[in-house]
Amino acid sequence: MGEKRKTTVYFGGTAYEQWTERGLEVTYSGRTAVLAEGEGEDMRAEAPEPQRALDVKAGYNELAKCLELALRLNAGATSPLSQAYFRAAAEVARALEDHPDWRTLPAVFRKELSGGMESIAMIELLRLLLDERRAGWDEAVAIVRDCFTLRIPSLLTGAPVPLAAVEALQPRDAKLIGVVNDHLRSRLWAIWPGDWLRIGESAIVRDSEADFTLLAAALCSRVYCTKEELACPLRALYTLDPARFAEL
Repeated sequence: MGEKRKTTVYFGGTAYEQWTERGLEVTYSGRTAVLAEGEGEDMRAEAPEPQRALDVKAGYNELAKCLELALRLNAGATSPLSQAYFRAAAEVARALEDHPDWRTLPAVFRKELSGGMESIAMIELLRLLLDERRAGWDEAVAIVRDCFTLRIPSLLTGAPVPLAAVEALQPRDAKLIGVVNDHLRSRLWAIWPGDWLRIGESAIVRDSEADFTLLAAALCSRVYCTKEELACPLRALYTLDPARFAEL
């Protein structure tokens, strides 16, 4: 049998953004890497080989940190958001590895979301397209939109996710959620200028927390939901783009 496929997933660290003549350059420091093996709920984590071969002490400390995180992920001893991020980050990274021509990705990679924490996959794909594939913003958002659909199983009841928790996992993902929220608020303002109540209720980020269901509804190519959701939680998004919505 051939060697099982392993994909590197990075946790935490600090992201540094610098504008150059080539556009935005993003670098990282202090990240913890684990290798993802398997698929979906059966995905397992393991520690990679230390990167600091010439520094025995630093290499040992790095390995110990990676191994501890891998063990905690496999034991289910991390937060649900950490588990969701681990699986989602590995899945979208593999999709891009398999299809270097990212512009054709929607033809081969499609995923349906329920509006829960697994929706972080959209933002992680957006990050990879922007930072590693050098896609433009509009191009990257269009690819993400075409790769995902949203089917909400019941009325919106998901708990909001603190942006600080997202930032602790992947700092750029937290930043990009904020950017998506800013774009949405601008569109809402153009239709309802000065209606802060409506705009605030429809925003993805409120009180430093992200509503992942609204995040998915704002980005997905197709949203399947109930009439009750269209009448209240998703009403503003439906008004912006009714063609994307379908009643369950």
